[in-house]
Amino acid sequence: MCGVFGVENNKDAANIVFQGLLSLQHRGQESAGIISSDTKNNITRVHRGMGNVSYVFKPEYLAGLNGDIAVGHVRYATGGKSSLENTQPFWFDCKHGRVILAHNGNIANDKQLAFMLQKTGAIFAHSSDSEHIMHMIEREKGDLETALPKALKKLNGAYALILLQGSKMIGVRDPHGIRSLVLGKLGKSYILTSETIAVELLGGKVIKELAPGEIITIQKGKIKKSYIFDKKDKAVCVFEQVYFSMPASRVQGQEVAVSRMAMGAQLARQMKGIKADIAMPVPDSGMFAALGFAKESGIDFEQGLVRNHYMGRSFIMPTQELREHLVKMKLFPIKTSIMGKKIVLVDDSLVRGTTSKKIVKLLKDCGAKEVHLALSAPKVISPCFYGIDTPTKKELMSTRMNEKDIAEFIGAESVTFIKINNMLAAVAGNEQNKKGKCGGYCAACFTGKYPTGLKV
Repeated sequence: MCGVFGVENNKDAANIVFQGLLSLQHRGQESAGIISSDTKNNITRVHRGMGNVSYVFKPEYLAGLNGDIAVGHVRYATGGKSSLENTQPFWFDCKHGRVILAHNGNIANDKQLAFMLQKTGAIFAHSSDSEHIMHMIEREKGDLETALPKALKKLNGAYALILLQGSKMIGVRDPHGIRSLVLGKLGKSYILTSETIAVELLGGKVIKELAPGEIITIQKGKIKKSYIFDKKDKAVCVFEQVYFSMPASRVQGQEVAVSRMAMGAQLARQMKGIKADIAMPVPDSGMFAALGFAKESGIDFEQGLVRNHYMGRSFIMPTQELREHLVKMKLFPIKTSIMGKKIVLVDDSLVRGTTSKKIVKLLKDCGAKEVHLALSAPKVISPCFYGIDTPTKKELMSTRMNEKDIAEFIGAESVTFIKINNMLAAVAGNEQNKKGKCGGYCAACFTGKYPTGLKV
């Protein structure tokens, strides 16, 4: 999962992108980059680096990114190693001139595409699927806007793309709409970005989420073209609601905080009759679900864990070793809130289980009498090939253990996962239909049914 942000027709483009990336920092903390263009003088400027946005973009670097159009990217690697060479945006000098690309998502058939491209003479500068997209575009006939939809139809996966060509900014959302792309307006400039909050924090106005399969071309403050190049059944990633998006962002018109509170309320109904003293969130991702749980159940809400906000998000660290180290460093217990209490611990999801185990141990070491883990996502039983780092079933605890075994492994008295229909009702008011499709959402990680037809 990554974050993208582009703005056109603005003399302060790079600074606006910098601010936009700050509001998307939760989507990727490994690396960040901005490329800006001075379209009048045909000058491109770039700065990329490893680390978070504030670390990478010191004032002196930002001051050197003069231009009237720019795009930025924050990265959490799901394809290609975590390195400076894979830090986006990328630029390409090709038959279409200089094209700049930022990509959020993951191409599931990338290995096949890369093999085909190499057989026909392609040389890669990066180990990222994002570069392969540009190679696919270049091999099609016609100008960039003609070649783009032809190439995209050969991709199987999830993508939200921002491309810059001269003074043009082009946005693309994959045909299922798995990855989000938002159109906004700031004065006389248009913005394309991953979340609504990135527009609103700048004082801009959100116009819409691009439709699944939509390509939009913007130039000098005007929308030149907008059309659907390929539309399939909508399958927006439900993990945006569960974990990735900021609570103040909106997904399909609903605030993420509202969805998470509704998930918590659904969990409380599932766990009706549970005897507990407090409902406690794992901060920050479990916060709103815990509030919803407490309100529905009548159990007191208590913050017994405080997050160190100078640490990153453990789920999106690139290795298990880093994830485990980060858990130790980022959560501080409030012992008086924990000691002697029966606790319902509310978190967003359980993927590998190691984080939950360490948190339960932390609570027990502080004198918790009981810990009952309540999760606002169902069991993760299948890997994601669309941009979340769960590449094999071997990593997924729920494929190997039932609830009782999981509870024993993590040291809790019980573990409860939200039922998938209850989660979907919370985010969209839709129940899973007879065909196994999930009311406009991709829930492949919970069902094993992939919207793009992948077989695992």
